[in-house]
Amino acid sequence: MRVTFIDNLLLEQGADGYHFDLQPHLGLISLLAVLRQGGHQGTLIDPKLEVSSGRLLLDASLYENIAELVLASQPDVVGMTSLGCNFMATAKIAAHLKRRSPDLPVLLGGPHASILDVAVLQRFPQFDLVVRGEAELTLLPLLDSLHSRQFSGLLGITHRSAQGVHRSPDAPLVADLDTLAPAAYDHYPVAQAGQELLRVEAGRGCPFACTFCSTASFFGRRYRLKSAERLCSDLDRLHETYGISHFALTHDLFTVNKTKVREFCEAVAPRGYTWTCSARMDCVDSELLDAMARAGCRSIYYGVETGSPRMQKEVAKRLDLALFWPTLEATSRTGMESIASFITGYPQETAEDQQMTLDLIGEAWIRHADMLTTQLHLLTPEPGTELLDQYRDQLAYDGHISDFNLPALEADDADITRNDPEIFVNHHYYRGVLPRQRHVLVTSVYRALCRLNRNVQRHLLARYNNSLGGFFDDLLSWAGTDADAPSDAPELLQTYLAGRWGAEDYLLSLVRYLLAASDPVRGASGGAAGLPEPRSHSTHPLLQLSPVPPCSGTSMPVRRSWTC
Repeated sequence: MRVTFIDNLLLEQGADGYHFDLQPHLGLISLLAVLRQGGHQGTLIDPKLEVSSGRLLLDASLYENIAELVLASQPDVVGMTSLGCNFMATAKIAAHLKRRSPDLPVLLGGPHASILDVAVLQRFPQFDLVVRGEAELTLLPLLDSLHSRQFSGLLGITHRSAQGVHRSPDAPLVADLDTLAPAAYDHYPVAQAGQELLRVEAGRGCPFACTFCSTASFFGRRYRLKSAERLCSDLDRLHETYGISHFALTHDLFTVNKTKVREFCEAVAPRGYTWTCSARMDCVDSELLDAMARAGCRSIYYGVETGSPRMQKEVAKRLDLALFWPTLEATSRTGMESIASFITGYPQETAEDQQMTLDLIGEAWIRHADMLTTQLHLLTPEPGTELLDQYRDQLAYDGHISDFNLPALEADDADITRNDPEIFVNHHYYRGVLPRQRHVLVTSVYRALCRLNRNVQRHLLARYNNSLGGFFDDLLSWAGTDADAPSDAPELLQTYLAGRWGAEDYLLSLVRYLLAASDPVRGASGGAAGLPEPRSHSTHPLLQLSPVPPCSGTSMPVRRSWTC
């Protein structure tokens, strides 16, 4: 049987424009390996490759053109995956497939569909069946059953019949990840993607219960990590095949089992590879960090989420913020970089809570110039979370596109999104204590601030008693009373600084220069390919020293934008 998998159309909106994360989808290449073992033929199509190469355009024709590309592979079955942020693309591509080939089975999986399976099949007839959760144990029996459509006995399946939508019990998790076949990276054009780093699945599952996160809803709360032997074997295979020596170990919380991490460090150290991972600050210590650095770890992604102790409890993150500075300092001492990620826009968040988060970020800019990257994200409602259960009746829609949410491409995209908050919940927001306008302004201007280098950021903060929260308080006060304040964040920042400090202020001149130099339209600093590089004739010391550290290969694909 010929099976064509379609990867997510995922756009990353960074400080300098859209980016395409051209990495093979770890779940799909795992399933492709299962297909190979079962004697089936598999094909992987990544729409991001097609758009980034210019073969397809990011416009109203995109979804239909992707469908044509899929049909050209002559599949017997199509398998799709989706996140909530780009489910519109998945649904539209599937609809175009069904219009052209009504009898072609279209299967859907991934976190979004696994949680909203019944609602998806009730609303979207273009999908024939949803495979919930981890599909490695389900895929081959399902393919055997497709022709007869006799799905009784299959676990983890939601399907439609003349009598309605039927949902079988959940399939078991893959208890031992070492038993999985090596992922089929050969189905992805790794060389064409031009990456110097490859993602490698290190494990699955999260034992924690943050109210805003849906990871445990998909992968379960059972923490699983590949053995050191298996993980090193995966890295060796990729190094031998592609010559790559830098890897992002993908697991939300790599360091929960410190014993297993130490075993991996001992095994991987002689190989000379470098790697990155994700961790909680209360799941590392100085001894473990030293071992990781010696074994080739170059950066760690820490999800801090909020600088407010009250909010840490409210969202059940329950991270002791007293660990923040000691952990950053211990990580820095080893020579590793830290990526500290925060979220704002929680419905319970007060102005004081938000200021504590902003001030922690601002203090980090001052205290850690070179070895720290910070991120600030606008909260996205996620299905299958406690937060959504609590605040579902406070959902609202304003059309704002943040982080990875896909912009409207076809004429009816926005109306469909607005009118279906259950399926398109990621495009909505929670009405909360603080006005939505405040959260949008803070995260949008933060994104503009990330286009400045660290020295300019620090000079700016010095005018507000080294308080990023103080800067935003004044900006919010100014913007709230100025009806002519521009909506474009970089322009708003410059207009505000000119009003506060004068049009000839030296700091405003530097801000103007750096924003122009990193303008994704005019061509700069990682923007669109083929555009000219920014001029670098200035000799001002604030433009030459302490650049903002780049995002350095974090293993968290849903958190790589709005970084500084």
